[in-house]
Amino acid sequence: MSESFYTLESLEANNSLGFLIRRCGIVMTEIAERSFGSHQISFTQWMALIWLAQRPQAYPTELSAHLGHNIGALTRVVDDLEREGMVRRDRSKHDRRAVGIAITPEGRRVALAGKRLMVGLLNELVEPYSKAEVDTLISLLGRLLLRLQDAALLAPFDGGGRCVG
Repeated sequence: MSESFYTLESLEANNSLGFLIRRCGIVMTEIAERSFGSHQISFTQWMALIWLAQRPQAYPTELSAHLGHNIGALTRVVDDLEREGMVRRDRSKHDRRAVGIAITPEGRRVALAGKRLMVGLLNELVEPYSKAEVDTLISLLGRLLLRLQDAALLAPFDGGGRCVG
C-alpha cells in the first residue's frame, strides 16, 4: 500500500484494526466461556488443553505467551487442570528448575469434547457468510498475525507506522 490508509482525521474505533480485533476477541471469549458454562472445564482451560494436545510437552512461558496470560494466572489454570488429572507437570532431567506441562489421556478426552463444542459454536457464528468469505477472512487474519508477529520482533514504530532504530 503506497499511501497511508489511516490519517489523524480518519482513525476511529469503528475502523481501527486493533480495536475491532480486540473487541472481537473479547466478545468471542465471552460467548465461548458461556458455552463452556455447563462443560467440565472453562474455555480458557480448553484453550490450554487443545494447545497442549498438539505437542508432547510445553513450558509454562510458552503456554503463558500462547494464552496471553501472565505466569500467575497460568499457574492457576494448570493447577486446576492438574487437580482434575488433565495435565501433569514433569521436571526436566537436565535442569531440575525447569518444569514441563503435558496433557494426559483424560485431558485429551476433555479437549476433544470441548473441540466438538467449539466446532458447533464457530459454525453457528460463521453461518451468515459464504465459505469463500470465511476462507478469505481466515487467510487475511493469518497474514495479519504473521505481520504482527514480525513487527513485534522489530524496533518500535514511529508515528508514521515506519520501523525506527
